Amino acid sequence: MSIKSGENPNGEVKQTSEASVSSGMNEQDKAALEKIGQLQDDMFQQCGEIVAAGTETYRLQPGDHGGSNVFFNRNGKDYRFSLTDGENGSMYLARAPDTAMKEVFQNKTGLKESDLDNYFMGAVIIERDVKVLQVTTLIKKSGVTLHDLTTATRDVTRLLAKKVHSAGFDGMEFLSNVTGESCLVLWHGEPSGAGLATTRDQTRLSEFKHGGQEAADILVYRLGIPVEE
Repeated sequence: MSIKSGENPNGEVKQTSEASVSSGMNEQDKAALEKIGQLQDDMFQQCGEIVAAGTETYRLQPGDHGGSNVFFNRNGKDYRFSLTDGENGSMYLARAPDTAMKEVFQNKTGLKESDLDNYFMGAVIIERDVKVLQVTTLIKKSGVTLHDLTTATRDVTRLLAKKVHSAGFDGMEFLSNVTGESCLVLWHGEPSGAGLATTRDQTRLSEFKHGGQEAADILVYRLGIPVEE
């Protein structure tokens, strides 16, 4: 599928743990913003790791969008580690498909089996080595805390993303708020992800299986999300 610059083929994806309504800054957020503002490039370099070319990740989205689950969204103002420079988009990926499902469906209360027909799980392959900041390592090595980086005030976390990107990183690896498992945010100037990520395969969620379990069973028994027949 050919994607024009700035086009938003699946911008309706709202991964709730990454999206937030803007909120005012409290004193703790102001302190966190100051701590992040003082971080230097050498600290970031100590916390960097390479995610190797060929690494498989997962992204769930409504609609098939021509067979592509890759989209770098330039509208990042409501997302935790997104860039807002108008040039670079951000894409959130999960290391495991159940985390991708939990991110999308965590607040769904009336999910039906027929709803799963409308969602597509993509196995997204990272095409080249990428340098990412390991957030857990940064927390260990600096005065930044987990609470600082899970605040709903996106000004705090977006400042970290801006500084990390300026230090030469391709993204960040962090823990999902809803599963505690690893997720990635990658940054790229082309919405289609050309040269950085591609969709290896795409499966309608109603037909998707992982570890011998169907998606509906994963949602119900592993993620605590009810699915009605």
